[in-house]
Order: sequence, then structure tokens, then C-alpha cells
Amino acid sequence: MNWDLLASIAGWIGFAGWALLLLAVSLLVYLGLGGNFILLALAAVYALATGFDPLGWRLLLILLGLAAAGEGLEFLVGTFYPARKGATGRGITAAFVGGLLGAVVGQSLVPVVGAVAGSFTGAFGGAVLGEYQRLRRFEPSLRLGLHVFTGKLLAMVIKHALGLVMIILILAATRPRS
Repeated sequence: MNWDLLASIAGWIGFAGWALLLLAVSLLVYLGLGGNFILLALAAVYALATGFDPLGWRLLLILLGLAAAGEGLEFLVGTFYPARKGATGRGITAAFVGGLLGAVVGQSLVPVVGAVAGSFTGAFGGAVLGEYQRLRRFEPSLRLGLHVFTGKLLAMVIKHALGLVMIILILAATRPRS
């Protein structure tokens, strides 16, 4: 029996599971959760468990910078894009609350997929409702709600892209060497 071959196969199977876990966690950004900071936490646990070899402090600091940049960019894009299109803080805040509520309701209906769909649907509905409370007219509220939704979606995509960069860095450092 070739034990080295079995150990190598087991290492790659574990690595595939690790990669899938990181990818699944990265999708949490679409639920309004801190997926990138959870990626950082998982990398830190890995580093602690392995004595910071091969994943060290330098990479952890880079990951922290990427996670923080993701939060900052999400805030800037999610706030200023809709504001440039005429949306108010009320519509932006209502989109945030609607997204969280929609994720909870969607999760209770259809796990995972329902949470993501509910998050987007709730964000759009919240934005429209927030703008309608101010304008008392449906058509402009719908248009501004769409801008808030677009800003939120764009911000999440940017944040997720940074999360994918984090995953590539983590996987490059932790891949099996055999």
C-alpha cells in the first residue's frame, strides 16, 4: 500500500473542502453579513493551528487590509452612487433594513437561495418604500429605489470581488505541496 499517495490524496481532498468553505463564506456578503472578515477569521484560525506556517502575519495583515477596503468601498459605493442619482438617506437606510428582513424571510422559505433572493428583493422594496414616504409618488420612488438597489448590488459585487482575491491568496498559501 502506497501511504504517501493516500496522504497526498487526502491532503488534496481536504484542500478542496477548505476551498469550498472559503467560497461559501464569501457569499455571505450578499446577505449583508461580514463574509470577508469571516474569511480573515478562518485564515487566522488556520495560521494559529499551523504555527503561522505557511500562512503568516504578513498575509493576515494583507487580508485585513482587503477586508477593510471591502467595507469602505461597500459603504462609499452603496451610499454615494444612489445619492448622486437623487436618493435620500431614508431610502438608503430602508434598503439596508429591507435587505436584512428580506434575507430572514427568504431563508425561512427556501434556505440559502431564499436568503439571497430575499435580501435583494427586500433591499429594493425597502428603498422604494423609504423614498415613497418622502415623495408620496410611486414612479419617482420606484426609480430612486432602483438606483438604491443598483448601488447596493454594485457595492456587494465589489466587496465580493475583494473576497475572491482574499480566497486566492489564502489558497495559494495553504495548498498542499505534494
